[in-house]
Amino acid sequence: MSQNLDLNELRRIVLETQNMGEDLPSDPSRQVYVDRKGNIVLNPNTEERRTLSQVPLKLWASLSGDRQIVASRFPRNTTEQVIGGVRGWLYNITSALGDLYTLFAYNDGSQYQVLVVFPEVAGRVGAHDAHLFSNGCICFGSGGGLPTLEQAYAKSVLWTAGFSAYVRTGNFQFSNNN
Repeated sequence: MSQNLDLNELRRIVLETQNMGEDLPSDPSRQVYVDRKGNIVLNPNTEERRTLSQVPLKLWASLSGDRQIVASRFPRNTTEQVIGGVRGWLYNITSALGDLYTLFAYNDGSQYQVLVVFPEVAGRVGAHDAHLFSNGCICFGSGGGLPTLEQAYAKSVLWTAGFSAYVRTGNFQFSNNN
């Protein structure tokens, strides 16, 4: 399986596949694999493919695209920040019940997450009851995150209303899963 990797060919394959909107192309000439040693493999034979992992080729999170979403959809108080080595967007929300929240939306490499910065609630509530992981990230459901920044922002605002109600009543108002 060892081969000299043509980075120009790899780039062509990845960009072409992304432009076609594909993630795991069915065309073997556009499939990219990795082996157990971390080598990138193009055009493996059928036998080799059984021991390789196919690389998803969907678009990476787009910082410029995310900036456009933030500029047009997020609160005007939103700022781009780096927190714990992670680049994302810090914004304040006043919940429907009047409580102030500071939230940090970011891409974890596969999904968008939202961390509750204020109030300090990480590890202080039941993850299932409050839809908040012990690390302070909002649990948006199966997998934890959401596929787009816009969805993560929108659902984080709904979460603030649900969490404010939870603090007052012990019941998260917007979930059948409690």
